[in-house]
Amino acid sequence: MKQSIFLIIGSIFLVCSFKSDGLIERVYPELLGDYEFYKSVADKSVSYAKDGKDVFRVTINKKDQILFYKNKKKERKFRFTETKLPFLDDENHVLFGADNSYEPLFYRGDTIVIQSYPSEYQDNYFIKKK
Repeated sequence: MKQSIFLIIGSIFLVCSFKSDGLIERVYPELLGDYEFYKSVADKSVSYAKDGKDVFRVTINKKDQILFYKNKKKERKFRFTETKLPFLDDENHVLFGADNSYEPLFYRGDTIVIQSYPSEYQDNYFIKKK
């Protein structure tokens, strides 16, 4: 009897752990995939990925996660939220972050723009891998 209860509770826990709210897959399926760093823009200066030694990549998966990689090593992991920022001029954005601290990810076509990675306070452009 105890074994069957333990098995049932374990099964429920397993099913719940794989459940995702599916925001990205449901609302923004075009964002799913891997992106490679292209350039950073700050004021009038531009730095291109080809000029640096490090390789930066971003992955957006079906678990509503955005994963940041530097030289194939995962550095950060955040989750997306359905909240929008009404004061932004560009409606093509979705918020990601953790612990009620979120920032926008802007998107257009196969390009996303993140303002905190790899260079903070700059527009960092990533292009979707084909």
